[in-house]
Amino acid sequence: WFKKHLTARGVLSHSGGVDAACAGMPNFEFEVEYAKSGRAGCKQCKGKIDKDLVRVGIKAVAPEGAEGAAAHMGASWYHFGCFAKAKGQAWFKKHLTEEAADAATGLDGLRPADREAVETLFKACRGEVPVPAAPVPLENDQVVTPAKGGKKRKGKAGEAADDGGEQPAAKAAKTALSDAQAAAIEDAKAKLVGKNAAFLGAALTKNGLPKAGRKDELVERVAEMQVLGVTPTCPTCEKKKLLWNRETGKFSCPGYFDDEAKAFKRCKGPAEGAALERTPWQDP
Repeated sequence: WFKKHLTARGVLSHSGGVDAACAGMPNFEFEVEYAKSGRAGCKQCKGKIDKDLVRVGIKAVAPEGAEGAAAHMGASWYHFGCFAKAKGQAWFKKHLTEEAADAATGLDGLRPADREAVETLFKACRGEVPVPAAPVPLENDQVVTPAKGGKKRKGKAGEAADDGGEQPAAKAAKTALSDAQAAAIEDAKAKLVGKNAAFLGAALTKNGLPKAGRKDELVERVAEMQVLGVTPTCPTCEKKKLLWNRETGKFSCPGYFDDEAKAFKRCKGPAEGAALERTPWQDP
């Protein structure tokens, strides 16, 4: 039976031996995002994934030379709480490696606390930590709705007014950075683009900073910390480095995983008026 069926698929060689198994094994990519609607179903529990909930997907990479439908494989989506049950720990250890988790599509599109929860979930899938609590869904005022196209309406005098006419000039993006700081960060980024992800990750680790993300995100993170200094640890929870918003110039805590409660905890720190001071960057 094996010779008949496996040879037909090209797994057995002409001499009857088994070809390298890895040649026929698929590779997988991982995606994460806020559900765009409530229509998609979870492949594990078969229930609908409500709009704005964090959902996690597994996508088989199309083999080289694939054509038609095989070349356009979509992701299989799961509820945050169902994802760890989708496969066994052995499967996750093999396919959801630390490198694969860091390269997951969509991580940079999540709120900091939600991203932290997803990164903890990936570790939990490999059996490294307990499964964290699912992130709280986005509030309505946090969902960005695209502007609708211009429509004509009648004015008081009965004349047609075109809403899609001349638009006010776009406002310049707000930033808490001075011109000198912004220029210094861009200069630092130019010097870092030639470094590989391993080097950037090691540099961030030495400074107590997260190393997850795409290479361009790591470059941005290192450059900012080199110029401005390393962000302080949250004085409220004393667990995580604070995040800094370039637009507002304010710090916020991404939250942390509580080992005793076996759950992801949100932190409202730092408190108003807390003394916060960056520390000098340490080169690896």
